[in-house]
Amino acid sequence: MALDDSVCEADLLIGHELGLHARPAALFVQTAQHFRCKVTVGHSQQEANAKSILGVLSLGVGKGATVRVRAQGADAPEAIAALSKLVSDNFER
Repeated sequence: MALDDSVCEADLLIGHELGLHARPAALFVQTAQHFRCKVTVGHSQQEANAKSILGVLSLGVGKGATVRVRAQGADAPEAIAALSKLVSDNFER
């Protein structure tokens, strides 16, 4: 694996009242889009592109669910850190 092809993962507990729906999902996608690396989000045996609003919404993530976020690429650690912060801050910017 090349140095610029790092892989990072995090399990994130979704605490927002709406889960990953509407506004929280849009903020999640917008945050993921700031990074060059590939970012996926998984829930209940499904995985989606974290940079796709339809993909994220299709997972049907509700409040209290845990999602696994995986980033691969040069800025993967930064992407995971930003998404983790967004979720831990309950999608407040």
